[in-house]
Amino acid sequence: MSTTPDIRPPPPSEQISFSAWKTILILSGTIVIFLYLNTAMSPALPSIAQYFDISDTLASWVMTAYMVCGAVMTVIMGKLSDLVGAKKMLMVMMVCFTVGTILAPFAHNISTLLALRVLQGVAVASTPISTKLIRDQVPKTKFPVGISIYLSAYSGGMALGAVLGPVVAADAGWQGNFYFIAPIAVVLSFVCWKFIHSDETKKIHEHDLETPRDIPTQDKRDKKQRIDIMGIITLTVTIVSFLIAITFSESIVTNLPAFVVPLVIGVIFLVLFIIVEKRTKLPLVNLKLAFHPVIFTGNIMMLMFGILQYFVITGIPQLGSAPPPSGLGLDPLKVGFLQLAFGLSMMIFGPVFGLLVAKRRGLNLKLLIPGIVITAISFLLLLFFHSTSQAINGALFVFGMAGALLPMTLTNTTIAFTPKEYTGIGSATTNMMRIIGGAIGPVLTTVILASATISISVENVEKSYPSPVAFNILFGLGVVMTIACVFLAIRMKHLATKKTPLTAKDVT
Repeated sequence: MSTTPDIRPPPPSEQISFSAWKTILILSGTIVIFLYLNTAMSPALPSIAQYFDISDTLASWVMTAYMVCGAVMTVIMGKLSDLVGAKKMLMVMMVCFTVGTILAPFAHNISTLLALRVLQGVAVASTPISTKLIRDQVPKTKFPVGISIYLSAYSGGMALGAVLGPVVAADAGWQGNFYFIAPIAVVLSFVCWKFIHSDETKKIHEHDLETPRDIPTQDKRDKKQRIDIMGIITLTVTIVSFLIAITFSESIVTNLPAFVVPLVIGVIFLVLFIIVEKRTKLPLVNLKLAFHPVIFTGNIMMLMFGILQYFVITGIPQLGSAPPPSGLGLDPLKVGFLQLAFGLSMMIFGPVFGLLVAKRRGLNLKLLIPGIVITAISFLLLLFFHSTSQAINGALFVFGMAGALLPMTLTNTTIAFTPKEYTGIGSATTNMMRIIGGAIGPVLTTVILASATISISVENVEKSYPSPVAFNILFGLGVVMTIACVFLAIRMKHLATKKTPLTAKDVT
């Protein structure tokens, strides 16, 4: 008879060690700066467009390129953390992010800036690495506590960027946030190297699973096949093609091929990716794991939640800064504070929900549906009450509760069905969906807000701003997506009570 992999109350002897707490806090600090530097760029997009003399849509790729690289590298880094060790991948990630952050403010053209943002985007792959490090060091019954603290830092970093980003950008230009984060990144890189220790014995030895130990030549050949190059290429082309199609969706009437061609390419390479992964001995994405009914349903929800998060992160600053009657006409400092309640709510409720789930068996699944219902309520509030900063803050406080609760319940549930040896790639697949959602969100928000505009004269300068109708469309789409997620959550909860967790043999 199948059993639900809920976390039972911990025995008194199972406590999180000092070393594990140190790892959790350091990793939480890294994710704060990674996500800060993404959301902080949202209010700087208009100045980037002006500085490089490019369109707002192209400027939005300063955020999208960061997330696209993160989506692709999440799977790669998750796989490598299982194969060669999480600590090694953590240091590679920190070096890429630090170098990109130091060099980015000196970019002289948009191509260079986008290339450096791609280099920085490797850091977005930190979640599967961190999840593996936390799972390896924390007792099983305490895992929800550790991961909830980390995920609250994930959400807190996004909110902190939304709050401080406009202020820093207003005083120091679009380069300001890079100057602000660069020295912190250098310090955290050293701290990660010095103080995080990893048990590198908890790795997948896939060549040992595939071939006998007494055939050295075959063993060496399998070791060389660990990196699925074709999987990386087809996945990258798929993600980028779909995002380009979304970018050009606003020009369907005037330039249909610009939308259709990348869309068709994306579909073709998605099919190729699935074929490649089915035929490869050591695939980039383990399809048996990814298509397990519980994990697959959770990943679809995580994709949609990623989109919803960036509706808020990229849409609310534009609503706050646009002059009336388009938006609220707030100065940069007040635009930042517009999302303060969002950040505080996530940082408060993240650890609280984690502690509750760790102490009470079965609570994780019971909170799954309420988590998405709270999200739906927050978007309903934004749809009908976004004419004042107080109303927006109230709605975002509610959304912050969902931001603390939903990713934690989804992550805990999918990890519970994942073999421990595959924690890196399992977590990577789930987080990749959230990151892809984070890449789609800013582009989709830009397209929607650009679809209906009005001309407003400010200080005798006339300029186009999003129409109030455009914001209604954005938040209305959010409501529709959350309602769809409610049905997915009901299905996921039902499946989780019927299906059994996977073992390493099930996915090899």
